[in-house]
Amino acid sequence: MQPSRTKKNQEICQLLGKTVRELSGKKRKSILAYECDLPRSVVHYIMDGKKDPQLTTFWRLAIGLGVRPSELLKTLEDKIEGGWDFFT
Repeated sequence: MQPSRTKKNQEICQLLGKTVRELSGKKRKSILAYECDLPRSVVHYIMDGKKDPQLTTFWRLAIGLGVRPSELLKTLEDKIEGGWDFFT
């Protein structure tokens, strides 16, 4: 049985948050927010998996983490349990 769209979105947001935490290391959220040119609250919600960022926010996040947006997306794809088809 396929999970609902809402459940899928939540899982993707949680996975993004986990990935951002891993890539940022021990960097404080306020420093990462500054480097991403994003409000600290936005970075906080993304890292907690509670915010579904827009493309421009995702882009800024990747740049602040020092990776290409495509690399960040590829990292997310690689971490999806059950493969990408699970979400289609």
